[in-house]
Amino acid sequence: MINITSCYSLVNTITAEQTQLPDLQAIIAQWHPVRIRRIDRYIQLCVAGGLSCVGGRKLPSNSGVYLASRYGAVTTSAKTAVQIERDGQLPKPLHFINTLGNSAGFYLTQLLQLTGNALVISQEQCSFEAALLHACLDLNSGQITTALVGGYDEVALPFAHQLERLQLPADTQTLHEGSHWLLLERSEHAEQPLMMPQYFSHLTGLQQWLNDYPALPLQLCFTPNPHEQKALAGHRWNVYSPNRPEADSYSGAALTALLASAERSVHLNRNNNGHYCAVLLN
Repeated sequence: MINITSCYSLVNTITAEQTQLPDLQAIIAQWHPVRIRRIDRYIQLCVAGGLSCVGGRKLPSNSGVYLASRYGAVTTSAKTAVQIERDGQLPKPLHFINTLGNSAGFYLTQLLQLTGNALVISQEQCSFEAALLHACLDLNSGQITTALVGGYDEVALPFAHQLERLQLPADTQTLHEGSHWLLLERSEHAEQPLMMPQYFSHLTGLQQWLNDYPALPLQLCFTPNPHEQKALAGHRWNVYSPNRPEADSYSGAALTALLASAERSVHLNRNNNGHYCAVLLN
C-alpha cells in the first residue's frame, strides 16, 4: 500500500497591479538558512514546496523525486529568448542552464541529499497526475520506498505578457502561482492510503469505474458539460475553485486541498483531449 506521509500546498494570488512577486526566500530559509544564489522563481517554488513537504525529515538516499509543471521555467526562458532574438546576444550561461526542465530537481535533490530517480513531467492539464502515476509505479514495484511528488508553476511578470502566454482574456485581474506536494511511502499499514491514478480515454469507461464507488464524493478539476453531468448523476460532486484560471498546477492544488478534508473521496481531472484521470483517496 502507498501511504501519504505529508502534504504541502502554497498558493500566491497575483493581481494585475502588482510589480513584484511574493518573497519565497523566507519559506526556504525555514529549512535551509544559507541563501541559495542564482536560482530563479521556478526553482524557488520547487525548493520551497519540496523542503516544506519533507519538513526536516531524513529521507532514504534512494528516494524518488517526481516533478510536474505545465509551463516550465517561464521567466528565465523569456529572458533567454529576449537576449537571443531581440538583443542578438548569447544568453547568460546560468540563464541557459535554468531553462532546462530538470534544473529545479537538481537543486532539490542536492539539498535533500538524494541519489534516486529525479523525473520531470509535463502533460498539460494532467501533469500532476502523471507525476503521481510514475511515483506509484516505482513504489509498487519495490524500486523505492519513498517518493516526493510536486507540481509547481510560476506567474511571470509583466502580467499582461503572462495573460498572452496563457491565452486568457486581457481583462483578467488575478492569476495564481503555486507549489503542491505529496510525500509518499510504501507501507503495509497505511493510515492515509493512496490508490494509483486511473486513466480513461472516454466518458463511458470513467462512468463504469465510478459505478464501483457510488457513495464517494467527487471533486472535479473541470466544469462538466451536459454529457458529463448526466454521467455523474447519482454521485455527489463539486468543482474545485471553478472561477480560478488554470495557471498554478491547478490539479495539484485541488488534490492537496481534498486531502485536507480527511474524507474518502475521488479526485477527478480531464485534459483538453477529453481523457480523464481519477485518483481514489482512502
